[in-house]
Amino acid sequence: MVLIEVVMWLLVILVCVYLVTAVRRVVVQYARKTVAGNIRSVAGTRDYLPLKLNASGVMPIIFAQAIMFAPALLAGSDNDVVKSIGIEFQNMFGLWYNVLFAFLIIVFSYFYTAITIPTNKMADDLKRNGGFIPGIRPGKDTAELLDRILSLITFPGSLFLAAVAILPAIVVKFGITANWAIFYGGTSLLIMVGVAIDTIQQINSHLLNRHYDGLMKKGTKRKSVA
Repeated sequence: MVLIEVVMWLLVILVCVYLVTAVRRVVVQYARKTVAGNIRSVAGTRDYLPLKLNASGVMPIIFAQAIMFAPALLAGSDNDVVKSIGIEFQNMFGLWYNVLFAFLIIVFSYFYTAITIPTNKMADDLKRNGGFIPGIRPGKDTAELLDRILSLITFPGSLFLAAVAILPAIVVKFGITANWAIFYGGTSLLIMVGVAIDTIQQINSHLLNRHYDGLMKKGTKRKSVA
């Protein structure tokens, strides 16, 4: 049973890795440029604009957890109905607690993505640098397309985020103890995965820079010897 729980925990970590690293690549074409004072022209290049599936990170979970403290305060009320509602929302493994928690995560995912990713600025930067999305006019149409793509990919991303957040309450129903169930999801697991991925990327970038520096030093030495 312990082996099964560990395997399930590793699978949850794998899902979190995909959630953090998943992107929707939007094709961007750069126009052909002519070099000043020269007849030679540089052919246009094709690149990708990566839009994260979960652009808001763990912030929706943090916001939702802060809001979830408010219903729990109703437990101190003198009214029996209000008090029973407050007691229900004090149980983090309860049904209605996790339903409201998941709903708030989805709402905050859209809200935080909308205020942190300026699609208008991205469209203006593309237009200024001579880039455009094939078949889409630069400027307003590009901003509307990016906004529509973000809206579409944020929905599955918010669902995955909500599922990871309420996963401890789900696995408790299958007989796993509450203390061990906390390791199956929540803010701490996503933060751990995000920090690990950022650390690996920084290490790879540092090793790549050291590798290129080594090549440049070798090339300089050979040139000086010659």
